[in-house]
Amino acid sequence: MGPVQVLVNRRERAVVVLVVAALLVGVGISQYKRARLARQAARNPIAVVQDSGPGRSQDSVTVLRPVDLNQATQRQLDVLPGIGPVLASRIVEYRRFKGGFRNVSELRAVSGIGPKRYAALKDLVTVGSSGSDAAIDTGR
Repeated sequence: MGPVQVLVNRRERAVVVLVVAALLVGVGISQYKRARLARQAARNPIAVVQDSGPGRSQDSVTVLRPVDLNQATQRQLDVLPGIGPVLASRIVEYRRFKGGFRNVSELRAVSGIGPKRYAALKDLVTVGSSGSDAAIDTGR
């Protein structure tokens, strides 16, 4: 007797092709996310955004060291949790207008930062030098 012949009809072949295609797409998406994370880490060494995994809708931020409110660029502020480009811009403008932050709690005076957002940010930020000596960069 010769080799066993496997009979597969068209529908079964189509299902196998779809499963393999879905698997390849999933691997491609995973590789894309890893490459995006690596590019972001290279651009911003202070904070790295990590995919929080399946079932979660938002990314999480791992802060390698606290972000200095008086020296952070708009881009560095943007990656903190709950801070987008608009709020990062408000923080930079507040810093510019006031001449720098004197303490972390002053962050609550920025429009758009309420008690919940402040609670999430207070341990991720710090206040170093203030005044005209601070590097005030918009990150653009």
